[in-house]
Amino acid sequence: MSEHEEKVLVPALVGLEVSDAHELAFEARVVVVTADPDEPLPVTGTVIAQTPPAGTRVPPAAPVAIAVDSGGGGGGGGGRRLTTPPPGPRDPSGTKTPA
Repeated sequence: MSEHEEKVLVPALVGLEVSDAHELAFEARVVVVTADPDEPLPVTGTVIAQTPPAGTRVPPAAPVAIAVDSGGGGGGGGGRRLTTPPPGPRDPSGTKTPA
C-alpha cells in the first residue's frame, strides 16, 4: 500500500510573513519548522528560504524547514536600512565633529 501514498504539494512560503506561512502550510497540510532544531521558530519576520522547495510533493504533515529574516531586532518598523548618504560635504557650516 505504500506505493500509492497520498501526497500534498508544498506551498511557496518564501516572501511571506511567518504567521501567513504558518496559515498557508496548515491549509496545505504540511508543518513549518525551523531549519535548526535547537532554535525556536520566530513569531515575526519574513521567510527567506524553505526546504523542500515549493511544488514538491510530500506526505501529509511533512516538515517544511524555513529560514526567517527577523529584520534586525526591533519594533517591526520597516526592515533594515540599506542606503547611505551620498559622499561629499553635507554640512554647510562645517561643524562636523569626530565621534
